[in-house]
Amino acid sequence: MSIQIAKLIAALAESERRRVAEQESMSETVQQIKEQVMNLTRRPTTSAPDDTDDESDEDDYVDLTP
Repeated sequence: MSIQIAKLIAALAESERRRVAEQESMSETVQQIKEQVMNLTRRPTTSAPDDTDDESDEDDYVDLTP
């Protein structure tokens, strides 16, 4: 019986270790995403390139499918 208890305690400790490691990894990922979002908000915006082809504007749109 005590061997089973020891195995359960070891499994519980391993499970907790994995949970903590996963939480730390997720926290790092969230921090990286926050930094990327902040960098995006600081970046100057650019407009779409000018439509320089001398073709009709109709070719710039896709027709609806029947």
